[in-house]
Amino acid sequence: MNKMKPLAITACVTILFLVGGSAIAQTRKTEVTTFQLGNQLTVIPAPDGFEEAASQFEFIKDHFSRTEVPDNDMLLVDLPRADCDKLRAGEAATFNFYTKVSVRKAIRDEDYSAERFADLVATFKKTGSQALDVNGQTMKDAVKQLDKGLTEINKRETKVALSQPVNLGEFDTRPNVYGVILMMTFTSKSGDTEVTTPLVASLSYVRIKQRLIYVYTYRKYNSATDVEVLRDFTRQWLTKILAAN
Repeated sequence: MNKMKPLAITACVTILFLVGGSAIAQTRKTEVTTFQLGNQLTVIPAPDGFEEAASQFEFIKDHFSRTEVPDNDMLLVDLPRADCDKLRAGEAATFNFYTKVSVRKAIRDEDYSAERFADLVATFKKTGSQALDVNGQTMKDAVKQLDKGLTEINKRETKVALSQPVNLGEFDTRPNVYGVILMMTFTSKSGDTEVTTPLVASLSYVRIKQRLIYVYTYRKYNSATDVEVLRDFTRQWLTKILAAN
């Protein structure tokens, strides 16, 4: 059985809440991004009202790349169009809602069968709580990578502390998709600045064109409505991704 790597769910949790500023876009905005994964061309459309940002803004690409866990390749980051418009205008953006898609390096070019996907889902259902344990090695390694990446970005020591993620349950169990909603709080400290942020996030395993990708969505938590918004938003986006492939 293929061993999954759920640690990637924490890889970019803090990054856009810690950075601000503005940037000039290097490329034109795009609503559809394509990737060559082995012999398969994978198409990832942006969610409605969002744009792919890593290809437009170098600092977004740099931040997410530095904080990605070493086992993964970060493929794309989507931001709301309003945030991208602010960045293009030289203004600061809020970064309260964003997405990311990654792929595990070791299987980037491999065919991922339906049976293998079923094994992955079964393994997550059985051992996912262990992988999400903040005192376990998986989460410790992810936080260590966050500390390292953010220290490099901020050019001063930065430490991250995560609360125990709470699994709010499955929200998408269609063929070739398995998604859960998570709730957590994180605290980041850089110099004399300390920020605590509650977050609702989704982790989805998605099998398209015989490839496995990790799809994440994140939203700053203010009320129970944010859970509903993120769940519906993510399901609609996953439907769009499946239809494009």
